[in-house]
Amino acid sequence: MKMNLETDGVALIGFGSSRPYNREAMLYCLELFKKAGAKHTYHAFIGREEPSIQQMLQKACDDGIQRLTVIPYLMATGEMSLTYIPEKMGIGSRYGEHEIESPGKMTINYLRPIGESPKVADILDDMIKHTPAGKGKKALMLITHGSKIGYRSDLMQLTEERLNKKGYKDIYKARVEFEDPPVDECAETMVIEGVRHIIAVPLLIASGVHHKDDIPVALGLREGMSKGTARIWNRDIRIDITQPIGKHPMMKDIVADILGNT
Repeated sequence: MKMNLETDGVALIGFGSSRPYNREAMLYCLELFKKAGAKHTYHAFIGREEPSIQQMLQKACDDGIQRLTVIPYLMATGEMSLTYIPEKMGIGSRYGEHEIESPGKMTINYLRPIGESPKVADILDDMIKHTPAGKGKKALMLITHGSKIGYRSDLMQLTEERLNKKGYKDIYKARVEFEDPPVDECAETMVIEGVRHIIAVPLLIASGVHHKDDIPVALGLREGMSKGTARIWNRDIRIDITQPIGKHPMMKDIVADILGNT
């Protein structure tokens, strides 16, 4: 469906944080939507920050928006995208089009989380390719936050398959919390199996405590480090940690894909 610039809008809903990273990345993405031709853009947060989802919907209603495309600014499907956000918008717990009556009559086009776009693999590929070569066997460590109910495992598997198609075969998987293996144990396994250069690829949209503190420390680096040498299993191992995807220039391709199919 072609977008009506006067009555259609695009909205991102992020998690919200006491740190500025998520907001900065989300506003960067909204700017990409504006540059790609979206006249009306909105954003909201699930918690900690404003505007709330209800405030965002009210603003869109006041602007005369009749159809609002809503994208969870999250990495993967989970309780937030399947339960919390739909409840706050007054729609069913599924993706697709829904009609709402409050705060005004409007069609909500509810899309899957932005991190599930197939083009995320292109961003990861670009970051991995720009990582300087180290000595010895190189392998990837995909890292997700982890989930008590396993939602992010689907994203991990899908990302691995997409990277396989791009030629990456040595891929290990780790979680920051809730699920096994943890990052430090995964690193040890990689070293035992002959890996001497670990490229850690956090599946995150924006930076924060996990990216800046938890992951580097678990890999034997200091907080705030994204590269260096760590002593793992009595060997000196080259570590490179890629950046979250949110501010990568190729996010514009994800935005163009969304608008082209909206």
